[in-house]
Amino acid sequence: MTLQSSSSDDLTVTTTLDRTPDRVGEITVQVAVSIPDRVTELTASVPDRARVTDTDGFSHAGDDEYSWDGTDARPTVTYRVDPNRLSDREGPLSVDGQYLFADTDKWALVRIPQTGITGRYTGSSSLELDRETTIDGPGVAGDRMAFLGPVDVRTRRAHGQTLRLVIPAAADLEAEPDAILESVSNAAGRLQVGDRDREVLMIAAPTGAVRWTVRGLQVGDSDFWVRDAEDVATPSNVWVHEYVHTRQDYTAAPSAEWLTEGSATYYAALLPLETGRIDFEAFRRQLATGAAANQRRAVLTDPDRWDDFANYRKGGLVAGDLDRRIRVATNREATFDTVFRELNSATAPIDDRAVRQAVRNAADRDVAAVADRYTTTTAGPQMWNRTAHAAAFGGSPAQFRYRLADDNPITVAGPTRTTALSGQELAVVAGETLRVRLTVENIGGTVGDYALPFRVNETETVARGRLRPGESATHTVTEIFTEPGTYRVTAGVDSFTVTVSAADSTSGGTIDSDPPALDEDDIEGTTGNETGDDQNSTTPPTATDDDTPGFGVGVAMLAVAMGVLSLTASRRQQD
Repeated sequence: MTLQSSSSDDLTVTTTLDRTPDRVGEITVQVAVSIPDRVTELTASVPDRARVTDTDGFSHAGDDEYSWDGTDARPTVTYRVDPNRLSDREGPLSVDGQYLFADTDKWALVRIPQTGITGRYTGSSSLELDRETTIDGPGVAGDRMAFLGPVDVRTRRAHGQTLRLVIPAAADLEAEPDAILESVSNAAGRLQVGDRDREVLMIAAPTGAVRWTVRGLQVGDSDFWVRDAEDVATPSNVWVHEYVHTRQDYTAAPSAEWLTEGSATYYAALLPLETGRIDFEAFRRQLATGAAANQRRAVLTDPDRWDDFANYRKGGLVAGDLDRRIRVATNREATFDTVFRELNSATAPIDDRAVRQAVRNAADRDVAAVADRYTTTTAGPQMWNRTAHAAAFGGSPAQFRYRLADDNPITVAGPTRTTALSGQELAVVAGETLRVRLTVENIGGTVGDYALPFRVNETETVARGRLRPGESATHTVTEIFTEPGTYRVTAGVDSFTVTVSAADSTSGGTIDSDPPALDEDDIEGTTGNETGDDQNSTTPPTATDDDTPGFGVGVAMLAVAMGVLSLTASRRQQD
């Protein structure tokens, strides 16, 4: 039988999700793989506990694996899964019977099932694997999360990102859509901490039919949901909290895990204060929960000693106190953003020593010593007063905006061509030189030092300089690619995928896009005691709903578990 050739040279996995209203607690997933003719072997691995209902061009190879028969250029496998995800662990997610993801008779909010793809191919260039998700019917899909059902989608461009706010017909928003988009847009510009994802998906989770176990949940790189009942004029702005998680690009060792929720809690209070949505007293009360008596046993570097959500509460106060001390020590030339940015650039998992070193680099040895004491012992700061806040935060600190330079900022030069390139997907030939011109501008109110990163996969170089308010500088960085493959290039806050081909290569390669399963231990968060009748809630009785932190998945862990993979002659680095 003759192989039917795909019209594209890319391997594309299209996942189509469909509700089954007559079977609440189950959705249908069809996975179609568009296979170019130089693929010689391919196997699809469906999720554990999936019930396969149909195949076309695939045959069962044992366990959860289905082998391509080699005759159909777009084989499919269809299966059904239970999309409901409940919390079953002790601690912040210990409220029995509540949901992280849910399916109802009217709509479903789901984590997109991942189908592993492995195989082999031939040819002179690397083979890309693209994943896309569609909905059979009304709904919206992101990279790792989807809503199935009638929705209204509001979109806003901000600081190089496209923010998509998904408002289900079943949702009853507490905040106006424009207020939510403005709040997150401000956070996107305010956080000068490294790469921004091109798109961010934000889903307002309906609360009428489902009691969620958390106030918000962030999964993967840039998808999150927040309960429709959450406001933005609050010191626990969950919309900002979950957005901050999308900007945390580091992988944290246990001794630095507190930083993930601590920094998100802090910024979720600070940014509404800066924009005038809350007053200082509300800000003070929120962070002061980190100095309560039930936090005095907590050691932030030891997760086993996180009683009463210490990573959120004590962690939020410690992050804020370090921010204040860094500003004072540097005359506002540096902030906690400086620490955040350095940690985001780390190529290895960060630990408590990396955090202390980043604080020292941003400020001095004395502030680093404070960071050490507040994170490795039960000691902790007290919340500062309005006068101390004005002294540290009163003026605008140095703040740097990175962007591609004007007029052909990306060019490639080699023996046969010199030309400008554009877009997020760049193609070059081995031996050619990629040249990127970047502009940095100080948009803050104080002179300061900047560090402009340029990274190729895990190798980073940094251009440094010092700018007064309103000043700008342009840097040119180059990279010569000698080996074929797919590379992730980050220049300032812009990221690109560079595919390098070699005309004389015929070795082919392997396909390996098998996502590991997500372990429940990778999820951490807190609940709010919204109803007052929740006997299992561990929220301290002195905390109001506004005092209770938001929730985020351990972003770095999920990035490992569910990262976007490409296919090359060797496995591509995960972002």
